[in-house]
Amino acid sequence: MRMIASAFAALLLAVLVAGCAHKAPAPTATLASGEKVVISQATYNAYINYKQWVMPKSYTKPVGDGYFAITKDGHGWGITGCPDTFCDVGTLQAADAIRECSNRNGGAPCLVFAHQDKIIVPYEIAQ
Repeated sequence: MRMIASAFAALLLAVLVAGCAHKAPAPTATLASGEKVVISQATYNAYINYKQWVMPKSYTKPVGDGYFAITKDGHGWGITGCPDTFCDVGTLQAADAIRECSNRNGGAPCLVFAHQDKIIVPYEIAQ
């Protein structure tokens, strides 16, 4: 019985420690004043899919919330968000999309490209 209690206590401690651990910040890219990010057609297509997820065509404004992040080279991306009204106000953070983007792209620095359906950085699509 003591062995089971000790094992349970160790498991509980491990869960508590893991729950208190902070996520390391993902590397964040920045653009110089006047700089444009050049994105691939594939990244732009991913943005369009994300936008339709957050803002279905049958609505005139976003019904969900989200962030779309891209790598500085414009070839990778990541998102955070939720469609419709499944988000609680203030629960989403741009840093979550940056972390997702960085994780998906080998630790590359990322920046927020769009919030909801609004693109917030100057860009052009690579030819």
